[in-house]
Order: sequence, then C-alpha cells, then structure tokens
Amino acid sequence: MSGVFQRISSIWREFCKRRAYGALIHPDGIAAQAEELARLADLALRSTAALSALECRHLAQLAQSMRQLRETAHSPEFCRLSADRRLALHRQLLTAREKLLASLQKTQISTEKLQ
Repeated sequence: MSGVFQRISSIWREFCKRRAYGALIHPDGIAAQAEELARLADLALRSTAALSALECRHLAQLAQSMRQLRETAHSPEFCRLSADRRLALHRQLLTAREKLLASLQKTQISTEKLQ
C-alpha cells in the first residue's frame, strides 16, 4: 500500500514542478532557446575575424546540435522527459548562451568600417 502512496506523491510532485516552471520547460520554450543559441553561433561564425579551425568547427557543431534539439523538442520522447530533466536542459542552454556571449565579447569582430 505504501508503494501506491509513493507513486501518487511522485506524480503530485511532478505536476507541481510542471506548473511552477511551465513556460521554461515547455517544448516551445526549449525550442526557442535552442534556435536563439543556433543563431548566435552562426552570427559568431560569420562575424569574428580571428577564429581557429577548432573554434569554427565547435561553433558549427553547436549550431547544428541546437537545430537538432529544436526539432527534437516537439517529439513524443521529449514530452515524456521529467520536469527535472527539462529544467536542467533549460539551465544548460542558459549557461551555454552566457558562455558564447562572453567569448564573443572577448574576440574582435570584423567590420567594414575603420573604428
């Protein structure tokens, strides 16, 4: 009988997490974050002047994987992920965005006009 109560308790906790973080962990929100990160990676790839081949490859892979994540976000498998895993993914995407923006601020951006 205690197994039934534990199962009901876990379902209730999952429901509460999905209500509290609904917009952040919704597949549309995750897909939008992934698309934004892919666009930032493409922009960084095009606009920075002094990138090594490894950095270029890393940015291209990041853009490609974010586009795959955007497509996967609406799959039934993604919808079955727990709220904790989706929230962790949301936080990882935020961290990746912050790191990409920080690295872009450190590099020189190529412009057509002399500064």
